[in-house]
Amino acid sequence: MNSIRSRRWRWLSWLLPNTLTTVGVLAMVLGTSPGVDAQFDGILLAIVIAVAAALAIEFLVCLWIAPSRRGRRAYLSSSKGMVDLACALALPLGWLLAPDVHDARLFALVWTLRYISHSTGLTLIWRVMIRSRVALLSIAGLFLVVTLTGATLAHVFERETQPQMFGSVGRALWWAIVTLTTTGYGDVVPTTIWGRLLAGWVMVGGIVMFALQAGIIATAFAEELQRRHFLRTWELVISVPFFRDLGAAAVADIVRLLQARDVNAGTVVVREGEPGDAMYFIVSGEATVRVAPKPVVLGPGSFFGEMALLFNTPRSATVVATQPSVLLVLDIADFHQLAGRRPEFVNLIETEGRLRRDQNVTAG
Repeated sequence: MNSIRSRRWRWLSWLLPNTLTTVGVLAMVLGTSPGVDAQFDGILLAIVIAVAAALAIEFLVCLWIAPSRRGRRAYLSSSKGMVDLACALALPLGWLLAPDVHDARLFALVWTLRYISHSTGLTLIWRVMIRSRVALLSIAGLFLVVTLTGATLAHVFERETQPQMFGSVGRALWWAIVTLTTTGYGDVVPTTIWGRLLAGWVMVGGIVMFALQAGIIATAFAEELQRRHFLRTWELVISVPFFRDLGAAAVADIVRLLQARDVNAGTVVVREGEPGDAMYFIVSGEATVRVAPKPVVLGPGSFFGEMALLFNTPRSATVVATQPSVLLVLDIADFHQLAGRRPEFVNLIETEGRLRRDQNVTAG
């Protein structure tokens, strides 16, 4: 229950600041449209001022609730504190520095920095760039070499026929960059045979380099996401008493196969008579097994759905989440894979499964 509430709070703490920022920036953008009605422009300006006031109040509150003077200094020196300060001062500085009062609202562009400070996705991008910086710098160096080489050769091949465009290496750099990125504006085009052959070589080189760059970033993203999934699942797994005595190596194998799933109260997780395709471990919350003569309530640390996997039978009962719960799901294919690598884990589940089956037969 506490984990569900904390996730909802984190989601709200992400949504509200970003919504406030988006409303203010959108009002600034709409206010620059030509021919805006005076009354509508006044409403947009009022929205910008209201958002600016809210950001200033938020900054002052964060500064006030800091536990000590050292805490205030730590907040002001952090990236979030510096972004909050810049956002609080953006509009007042605009009124002081902008010659036109309408241009002052353009300083609201500073508010977009909040997307960085409140976004875990941008933090993820930053970590990916740091992890793959060596490879990306190598590609950037190659891009620079190919650009300068292409511009120099284009200057040699085209300077006589197009001196205005290719009269110097500096002028040819525009063509080299546009061609290497395969943008192809068409404002500068080689006319000699050697210039056109060079253009083809530069375009192919650009495709290869950007493909390499995309592959490097995609691989780094996949590794970072896998690492985050592993750490989150590890924390959930070790909170389940059933896994605590298995040892770190066994837990590491299990973590790679489990998937975390949040379910709301009233969700039917398992339905009687359906084929069994997974088993479930309860990290937090509560689930009820609807069996006769009396339903069985399962709490954190319990598991269910194992008998259908062990004995290859349909689901013997319906299981409903009676509280918001966090479950760990083990797919049937991963279950059999784990049985080959960690038989001691499956033996524990099988022992419990046979005990439950005998109890159900006795009760029946």
